[in-house]
Amino acid sequence: MNHCVLVGFLLLAALGVPADEGMWLPEQLRAVAERMAAAGFEGDPARFAELTADPMAAIVSLGGCSASFVSPQGLVATNHHCAYGSIQFNSTEERNLLAEGFLARSLEDELPASPGARIYVIEKVEDVTGKVLHGIPEDADGATRHDAIEEAEKRLVRACEEQPHRRCTVAAFHGGLEYRLYTRLEIRDVRLVYAPPSSIGNYGDDVDNWMWPRHTGDFSFYRAWVGPDGEPADRAPENVPYRPEHWLRVGADGVDEGDFVMVVGFPGSTNRYRLASEVEEAIEHVYPDRIESRTEDLNIIERETAGDTAAELAYAASVSYLNNGLKNSQGMVAGFRRSGTVERKRALESELQAWIEADPARRSRWGSAIADLEEVLEEKAATRERDQFQGTMRRSQMLSTATTAYRLATERERPDDDRSPGYQERDMARLVGRQARMARSFVPHVDRALTQRMLERYAALPVEARLPALDEWFGLNDTDDAASAIAAKLRAMYRDTALTNPAERMAVFQNDLAALNASDDPMIVFARAMYETTLALENEREAM
Repeated sequence: MNHCVLVGFLLLAALGVPADEGMWLPEQLRAVAERMAAAGFEGDPARFAELTADPMAAIVSLGGCSASFVSPQGLVATNHHCAYGSIQFNSTEERNLLAEGFLARSLEDELPASPGARIYVIEKVEDVTGKVLHGIPEDADGATRHDAIEEAEKRLVRACEEQPHRRCTVAAFHGGLEYRLYTRLEIRDVRLVYAPPSSIGNYGDDVDNWMWPRHTGDFSFYRAWVGPDGEPADRAPENVPYRPEHWLRVGADGVDEGDFVMVVGFPGSTNRYRLASEVEEAIEHVYPDRIESRTEDLNIIERETAGDTAAELAYAASVSYLNNGLKNSQGMVAGFRRSGTVERKRALESELQAWIEADPARRSRWGSAIADLEEVLEEKAATRERDQFQGTMRRSQMLSTATTAYRLATERERPDDDRSPGYQERDMARLVGRQARMARSFVPHVDRALTQRMLERYAALPVEARLPALDEWFGLNDTDDAASAIAAKLRAMYRDTALTNPAERMAVFQNDLAALNASDDPMIVFARAMYETTLALENEREAM
């Protein structure tokens, strides 16, 4: 499931060990009311089932982080690391807000958040399962099913966004069993109000991250601003603080040992119903690969920015992101192995298969379901190394910029409704915002070093896991010294491209396909050379 609000609760017990815990959709809380009461909850769970009423309506999304309104003047509380990009964007060598912290002593002193920052307020949730899945045959292959669902989702979003200032999304639940349409008010004038110094907001650094109890001031404040009419607007002097209908009241008494604690937020996705083999894959391959690649990237950034304060500032948010993911992956591997998750998953699968086999109707419909899923997973495992490389390739800002610009130009050859999600006109603000942020988070020689190591990892893959177009571009078929071949090609590409210039990067997103096909910029030529391969891999993933 994704883009949805989930509620987690636990009992703060002695030694920090939860007596009970869980993660639930808001509408499921009624079903676990007895468990909540036993854990110490003293309210009515039904209050938390409605996302557009108090108190749940105070919970908002920042697009990648959870937050909440905490005042009638649009003040928003979130994690320090969730505001990190905005703090870094506003920092300079002379005024390093990451180190010094920031406090706006008046409304006029508030700083603009990083370009593209948004606050999303849920206004309506609608079950659209029937509208999404209507007419799709049960025996449809993966590609047919994917295309039909994508078209239905685009149709629903298009109709929803006819309302001005709304950003709509369709969220899938339980692996595509259910779908919900979220209508959200999109507030685009977001300002930084307060951030503690990193010595407080990130106290203990990543040694303590993902560890509990953790003593840190991991919080910051934004404010939502709107036009004088109360509707979302671009940043302007006449704008006023947004007045939310609901906001959370801050309790000054704190919590005691044994108190019930509930956490509400927007996880990117959850994987509670993955098979044992998927968990095993994560433990043995996915997380170790992330640990290795992120550790190497952190070492490269440290080496390449050493003694250069401007470069260190530019990559501060990247370092925070990489460290956060690294510590999470290390903890996940340790936690899975310690808790015997794979064995428990296998036992649950055996129980499920026995339940299916016990009834002829269930056996007829789902008898081979687990085996069929395992077959798909075996297919995915065959391309594991290649697919993991595709994920890390996005971390090269220069290659990612060029491939995104070229893909956008190809998509613009079609009517907006027919474009792939992510490349429609509704996505332009996000794409442009990313380029604006890159002006403060990109240093060519650092990006080249990161890209060099990424491609060296790729060159070490088995030949069958490699991409012929990429091998040809970097001359890997004709050399035994892959590192030297990659280094020489990248030096020429970064030297001769115009895209290291922020204005040129911004302009390339406005170019049409004819202009990009005529370009001799090496980054654009690379994107052209890789386009068919990238599209084929995308189609392959969608057909799974």
